[in-house]
Formats: sequence, structure tokens, C-alpha cells
Amino acid sequence: MKDISLKIMVLGIIGIIIFFIVIILAGAAYFNNNPGGYQYIVDVKGLNNYQPTLITDVIVPLPVRNGQQVFPDEDLQYKTFGNWTSMLVMTPYGKMLAFESIGRNLTDLHAEFFKLYPDGTKIENITRESFSPVLPLTASDYSQWIYGKASARDYSTIIYIPDSIRPLYAVSGDLTFNLELDANEGMQHSIVGKTYLVTVREVIPLGVRNWTRVVAQIGELR
Repeated sequence: MKDISLKIMVLGIIGIIIFFIVIILAGAAYFNNNPGGYQYIVDVKGLNNYQPTLITDVIVPLPVRNGQQVFPDEDLQYKTFGNWTSMLVMTPYGKMLAFESIGRNLTDLHAEFFKLYPDGTKIENITRESFSPVLPLTASDYSQWIYGKASARDYSTIIYIPDSIRPLYAVSGDLTFNLELDANEGMQHSIVGKTYLVTVREVIPLGVRNWTRVVAQIGELR
């Protein structure tokens, strides 16, 4: 009888231990969260082959989330990237992000912006919640396919290159724009959300300047 009671007691203790282990693991999973967020990379190559004017501006789309700016004004205004300074500007297409170089030899442009959301993000419609402005596609839009199929083209946006810059050499060549918006939903209660990449990857030929429409393409990383 004593042996049976002892076994029941041991089994009871083991059961209690297992119960608390399950509770601890479940709680850890529930609170295992990582913030979601956005990363915006602006990369323009070929500018170093051009002669600047007194003020040279390059303008690119502005990342938005649920119709609102991903990055607050203070995260975008007057940040220095080499010889370039970022600022927000009002354009015929709405609010956009400009990079300005004053009275210097032009250099290639590379800028990165980050924003984390501790409560995670939920991407309802990445086509409308990525670059601003969003413009309808036209047959004349420049596009270099990224994801290997024409159906990857989703919408147009626009960039600005001043026509005042002049080639330093007879073969100064094209300008290459690489704009990447990484939208990461993060992890909530140990459930990993999706990650999208919205990309503009364009080669703008010599002589194509001012407002130029480009194609934004969307890929799902996971």
C-alpha cells in the first residue's frame, strides 16, 4: 500500500512539474515578440560623372504606411550622407524626399533610413502602402525586371533628376537608381510575420531628366 501511495505521489509531483513547464513555455511563446519595421535604401550611381550646378537636387518617393509616412519628419530632414543632405519637399505629385548637394563635385548617393514598430506591423496592401506617389502604369514607364516575370510590375512612381547637370566626359553614361523598401511584420507571440521588398531598379539613359516615371516591383521574401 505504501508503495502505491509513493508512486501516486511521485506521479503527482511529475504531473505538477510538467504542468508548470508547459505554462512557462506557453508564456514564453506568447511574449516572444520582435518588432516589425521598415528599412528604406536610396542608392543612385553615376552622379559622379556629372558636373553639378550651384544646387543639385535628386528627388525620390516617400515611404508610407497605412497612408501615413513611415518615418516622421525629424527622421528624414537634414540628414547628411556624404555630400548630400536629405529634406522633405512639396512637389506637383505631393510630398517627397529630396537629396541636395551644394556647390561641390557630384558624388554617388547612398542613404539608409530605419524605423522599428515595437507593436509589430500588419501589411494589408503593400501595393498602396509602400511608395508615394503611386501612379497608374503606362507603357512608357522605364523598368528593369527584378523578380523574373512581367507580372511583378505593380505600379508606377516617379523620380526627379535635374536637367541642369552636364556630363563631365563624352561617355559619362547612364544613372542607375536602386530604391528598396523592406517592410517586415516582425514576430508576435512567436509567429513570424511576412517580409516584403518593394524595389525600383532603373537605368535612366543620358538625356532623360526632370520628372521620370519608374516601375515599383514587389517581392515577398518570406
